[in-house]
Amino acid sequence: MALKDLLTADGRKKFRLERLTKTLLERYAQSEARMEAAEKLRSIGTPQAIYSLARRFSATAENLGIDQDEKQHVRNMLVAFGDTAVEPVIRYIRNYDRVTWAIQVLEELQPVDVVVKFLFEALHEGDPVYIRGEKATQIIKAFEGMEEPSIVEGIIPCLASPDDTVRIAAIECLEKKADESAREPLLETLVNPDEDSARVRTRIADAFLKLNWEVKGYRKKVEENLPEGFRVTSKGRVTKG
Repeated sequence: MALKDLLTADGRKKFRLERLTKTLLERYAQSEARMEAAEKLRSIGTPQAIYSLARRFSATAENLGIDQDEKQHVRNMLVAFGDTAVEPVIRYIRNYDRVTWAIQVLEELQPVDVVVKFLFEALHEGDPVYIRGEKATQIIKAFEGMEEPSIVEGIIPCLASPDDTVRIAAIECLEKKADESAREPLLETLVNPDEDSARVRTRIADAFLKLNWEVKGYRKKVEENLPEGFRVTSKGRVTKG
């Protein structure tokens, strides 16, 4: 920041925000220093200060136990802001990959259908094919704990992600929802000749075993593609052995 900027009130406020944010995100700072910075940002309470608070979720302190405690504290601060925190938290989710804590804040502040709609927008990032990476897996994991009818339909396209970690997260979410509308898409993924991940095939087989779903309509191809240790019973269900 140029010296001339410090001669204006807005410039000094901006400098203070930048300094507090830098302290809040400093991995090797004392916890007391980071939390003092958080309290000062909370007191400032502007949208930019709230956004800076949310950025604490993007950093990891040296001590992981303290790191989690600090993030919980910041989470509670953000929730206490109420509706004022919604826009800064949404902005954070759009701009950063570590979003689990921020999603928890949104869940406290908005109806679940609104949160789900926004998260699918963030998941697709404007491109229905481009679903990959840490942010995608965290968003899909968050869907597991939400009750909203549109989730299953929205997760199914994630089975086509080029990222096998995202595909596995999608399988786990669909297993958790236990909605049979996902049965055929999961089978299509299992028997897809382009599916090159043994982990993905194993996770689908395990999901069918746990859910006790039939492989009706796909039996022959399923038998050809089941991972070692799995088989199809005479009743058309996946088992081990």
